[in-house]
This record gives sequence, C-alpha cells and structure tokens, in this order.
Amino acid sequence: MLYATSQASYWDRVAREKRFSHPLRSDWLSKYLEPQALVLDYGCGYGRTLEDLRGAGYLNTVGVDFSKGMLARSRESLPHQSLILTDGHTLPFKDSSFHAVLLFATLTCIPADTAQRALVQEIKRVLRPKGLLYISDLLLNKDGRNRERYELFADMYGTYGIFELPEGVTVRHHSKEWIEELTAAFEQLEYEPFPVVTMNGNVSSAFQYLGRS
Repeated sequence: MLYATSQASYWDRVAREKRFSHPLRSDWLSKYLEPQALVLDYGCGYGRTLEDLRGAGYLNTVGVDFSKGMLARSRESLPHQSLILTDGHTLPFKDSSFHAVLLFATLTCIPADTAQRALVQEIKRVLRPKGLLYISDLLLNKDGRNRERYELFADMYGTYGIFELPEGVTVRHHSKEWIEELTAAFEQLEYEPFPVVTMNGNVSSAFQYLGRS
C-alpha cells in the first residue's frame, strides 16, 4: 500500500471495470517456497493473483488493499479468502509474519521514490528471515507516446517515468536501475523482462523480480 490516499477514490470507482494480467510464475515459487508457506498479496486488488496462488497450491494466503471497491469485488469471487482493508500506510501484522510478499502492479500505483522505499521497508519488516519478495511491474517504454508523457510530467514530479492518466490517477513506469536500487537489501534470485497488457489494454514493457531477504 503506502499509496497516495487521494487516489483511493479512483480505484474504488474503477474496481468493477479494470483487468490485470501480470502472470504468476508458479515455477519460480515452487523452486523457493513450500506449499504451506504463508503468503501476503500486498495491493491484491480484485483477487486475481490470489486465485492464481490458490491454483498453484498456495492456500495460506492473505490479501490486503486500501480500496474498498476492489476488496468488495474480491470477496465475491473468493468468499473464503482472508482479505484486509488497510489504511494505505501501514500493515497490521507483526514483524516476521510471512514467508513471501507479492507486489503485482503495485509499485506503479505508488509513484514517489520515498513512498516506494517506505513500502519496501514495511515489507522487509513483515517478512521472515530469508523471506521472498516477488515483484511484477512496469518498465520504462521507448515508444513516442510514452516518452512524450514521461517528459511532460518529469518536471512536475521530479522523476522521469511518472505521469498522469486522463482518467484521474498518477502512475509510474520504472527503470531497471531504480528497481535494483529499491531492492538492494534483498538477494536477487530471479529477474525477467517481458511484455504485458496494461489495465487500459495497452502493451507495455514489464519485469518480474524475485528476491530473498
């Protein structure tokens, strides 16, 4: 979480219409994580990745989000799933609670460097020793449409890659170098770039990262 809380109303508004498509690499998880592990999906949205985790044999999962609308949709498809509404700033869990934490298309919704760093610190707190951080998110694109909007908002936000969508939300595409800096406290186990379809139906460069605390 650690989203700008001013964006919460946007996610509530679009909770019924958006579709997310970042794939879960179950082969990565099975290589490093036991099926009985306790897994947190941080920014779980409407529960798509939680369903994928269940399909991969991971049944001890918790989903958290700050959007009431997204969680309401998730409860409809996953009525027995543990789902928690957070305040968008902290996680209501003790230190060393989870074997793994997932961030799927979550960093893009937390544009500022300081907020992303705070998020990673909070995740590190709730992870057990040698716990896993699994990120799937968007990279900087080189096409004209994306470069134009990166440049348009670069001065406003102080970071190349942060931009506003006309529908009323601020998002971020990331450089590989920033992700390396953000996850420097973790041991990188896996990394793979790939193309993904965004929530608005556009193809974007993306990446998946798996690290160990």
